[in-house]
Amino acid sequence: MNRRTACKYAHDVPALPPHHADLYSLLLLSLLCSLHLSAPYSESLFLHNPHECLPRRPRLSSLLLLTPFVHLAPSPDSPSIDHTIPVRILPYSSSSSICVPLVGSRYRLPFFESTQDLSMWVLSTDRAELHSFRTPEEVPGGFAALSHTWNNEPEDGPPEQSFQEVRKIQERCAKDGTNPRDFVGEKIRRCCELAQKHGFKWLWIDTCCIDKTSSAELSEAINSMFRYYALARVCYGYLRDVRDLDNICYDYEQAYRVKESIWFSRGWTLQELIAPRFFLFLSQSWTVLGTKADFANVLERSHGIPATVLRLEVSHTEFSIAQRMSWFGYRQTTRVEDEAYCLLGLFDIHMPPLYGEGRNAFRRLQEEIMRQSADTTLFAWWGYHLDQDLRSCLLAPSPSSFYGSDITYTPPRCNKEQAHLIQNDAALEYQDELQDEMTFSVTPDGILAHIPLIVCGGQTFADLYWIFRGSTPVLLHLEADSSQRRHASRRPLYVVSVRDKFRITYTDPPSKSGRYTIDGRRSAPASWRTILIKHRPSPRRLPGQLSDLRTLSFIPAAPTQLTLNAPFRFDEACIQSFMRQSGVGKVEVRNGQFCESRVVNLGHPPTTYIFTLRSVLFPDIIIKIGQCGQEGFSTGDQPWLPRRAPVWAKVHFVWVGRNDEPDIFTKLSNDAEHDCWEDHVSQWPDLQKSFHVDRDFSGLVVEEELTLSFTRCPINPGGTLVLDASYKEFGLPILPH
Repeated sequence: MNRRTACKYAHDVPALPPHHADLYSLLLLSLLCSLHLSAPYSESLFLHNPHECLPRRPRLSSLLLLTPFVHLAPSPDSPSIDHTIPVRILPYSSSSSICVPLVGSRYRLPFFESTQDLSMWVLSTDRAELHSFRTPEEVPGGFAALSHTWNNEPEDGPPEQSFQEVRKIQERCAKDGTNPRDFVGEKIRRCCELAQKHGFKWLWIDTCCIDKTSSAELSEAINSMFRYYALARVCYGYLRDVRDLDNICYDYEQAYRVKESIWFSRGWTLQELIAPRFFLFLSQSWTVLGTKADFANVLERSHGIPATVLRLEVSHTEFSIAQRMSWFGYRQTTRVEDEAYCLLGLFDIHMPPLYGEGRNAFRRLQEEIMRQSADTTLFAWWGYHLDQDLRSCLLAPSPSSFYGSDITYTPPRCNKEQAHLIQNDAALEYQDELQDEMTFSVTPDGILAHIPLIVCGGQTFADLYWIFRGSTPVLLHLEADSSQRRHASRRPLYVVSVRDKFRITYTDPPSKSGRYTIDGRRSAPASWRTILIKHRPSPRRLPGQLSDLRTLSFIPAAPTQLTLNAPFRFDEACIQSFMRQSGVGKVEVRNGQFCESRVVNLGHPPTTYIFTLRSVLFPDIIIKIGQCGQEGFSTGDQPWLPRRAPVWAKVHFVWVGRNDEPDIFTKLSNDAEHDCWEDHVSQWPDLQKSFHVDRDFSGLVVEEELTLSFTRCPINPGGTLVLDASYKEFGLPILPH
């Protein structure tokens, strides 16, 4: 069947009733997609007169627009491939053309999404009424925009008003002739008043100008957010926690109060600060504090965002991917997915938001950047605080991993001498060498990379053309993946080396002969290789571990505590709370395995929690909980434990840098020795005890207090104790006696 026959066949089909119109469109699509055409994959079939192929109907017709998720080049030996195609049913007019991409493969049609033309909603500043315009450019006279932190908690202020709430106020006021601006929340009202005072008729606020009940509108708004703020004639940055300040533009002490605002700790405000041309900071009383250009030097020193970018002297696109990622710092978002979505505009990336995907959103963002940019600093992140499985991946788990990554992408350029050699037939071999280009593509087994590798002293390094702080070349340190046997690919699989906690290695510039000097003494040449590099954490997980962690630290399960009659439990929520209080980054659980026997043997190793990775200035914390196996020990006046072995607990503070023992953690975790009268929980007042440690700072001592508190388990009050740990640091140093 050829194209003309197909169109004639479609024309001969009798018109269907209106309620079957969409079904007819689906049948027509199936007919068109069943054609076996010899055209290239990129060919599309255009029906320039839709009414020749679609039946006339009494209502507006619908047509199908298809866009494949991926574009595959044809290959004579390639098998037929299933493509999943998103389908949108859109209205068409008699003057429109239908474009149906035809791909020589089988199609699956997973869903239909009914949608209508989307628009931008703005508030009228005189009445706070919602009006829609097709594009931001069509808003007459332009518009102002508000950048703010949402009131998510009662202490933040009144809750934000949604699109629906503002519409209800508008409809109610239309009936009684009142002004809606008098009834909306204070934030909307004050911003409307200020924008009107400054001569603007329209205002855009993200809380009430986006219909978040519409997934299509929310997706478009998220992907257009950077553009909205960039097109705003003025953007107001409302700092709800900053009071009015005098001479703030000239008084650095007062200016630094601004940079401490919670506004600078939120993820979305980064692009809201960079995108607008004219940005005004406002105090909590809606008083103008100054522009972002006025605060540019202060913000560069405190948050690392170049002053030249804030003053629009240099475009943000002139900075490397790693540098732009580093501007995120340690900002936070309410939803973990927003860590990625709030950066879309900064990298000119468009991708659909999928709330519920967790940290996979940031991985998707990096993969999109990799497809559209040759800048390899996408892989130049540090991640000191992450565990080994995360740090050994090529892609970062969070934008915060790029903190302090001042690395630029500086590919070599062909000089005049090399260009002359390329034109000579005698230099064809050298020409082939120069034509080597880095390529990266995502595969199930990792990122397939064609890159120059340096093997020196038994170690492997990749030269991705990185320069640190404008002068020092740096290399990515790789090592062979010990788990390669679990991968089907025959290509060598590498992971980023984390032996010394540094993913990146400093080096000298390569010599004229192309040799690299590593560690100042060893040298080796680079050779182009095609390898696989691990790009995401291993799919193998610990029991109870999710594939996508919403937090970067995982609390291993202790099976011995999961039975109904477990002698004690240390719940995950309590452990996470303790980690936040004490600032530790990692916890390891030892001796928590399940034991079939109910008999507690003397000397059985206690369940041990090892909290590490705080800082060299802080000791690591070890909490041990066990059961005493000594017979005849009285449990005192605790009737709910008449025959159970008493629970005991101890705390150790370990200065790893000051301890010469090779494995102090193993020794302590396997040591069940304790003082029955001091360490038995039943002997503690209110089942609670505090432990103290002093930290010495050049003769000044800072005290830390760790408190263990046990309570009866509400599920099994007669047999199980629940542990909670709290941490307190006394801020003022105390003088030694």
